Amino acid sequence: MDFCNMYEQYYQRVYYTALKVTKNHCSAEDILQETFIKAYDKLDEVQEVGKVGAWLSTIAHRKAIDLLRKEKKMVILPIEELPLPVPKGDDMSSDVEQICEYHHLQENVKKRIITLTPKLRAVFQLSYIREMQEKEIALELNISPPLLNQDFTVPGR
Repeated sequence: MDFCNMYEQYYQRVYYTALKVTKNHCSAEDILQETFIKAYDKLDEVQEVGKVGAWLSTIAHRKAIDLLRKEKKMVILPIEELPLPVPKGDDMSSDVEQICEYHHLQENVKKRIITLTPKLRAVFQLSYIREMQEKEIALELNISPPLLNQDFTVPGR
């Protein structure tokens, strides 16, 4: 079977299979791409051309479920251990991918910060952005230090 014809014939089916599971257009597009990459690699193993649509849908469905499982994995870390790589000035000019990844990470962190309660958001900003110690934060916010020892949920670790 010709890969281009297969793609044209089944890309909508694969996309909607992924969208039905993820309920996210961007994730469905990623899964669409991953599905056809896998299909391209395994194209020589296809025995029944009539079942290609079902085969592709199965791949997409499984990849969508894997993505959802991956997104649900959360690890609890103290706020001091929250990783946020700071790019080096000289290296950044030569690596566009690294720049994009850094900006994407910054956006994700900003989205997560917004979900914190106002008190925890203030603690995060003082601790991570202003690099204040627990005692300094407690004095600044007029709170007791045990609040600072709460664990935070960080996705993808």
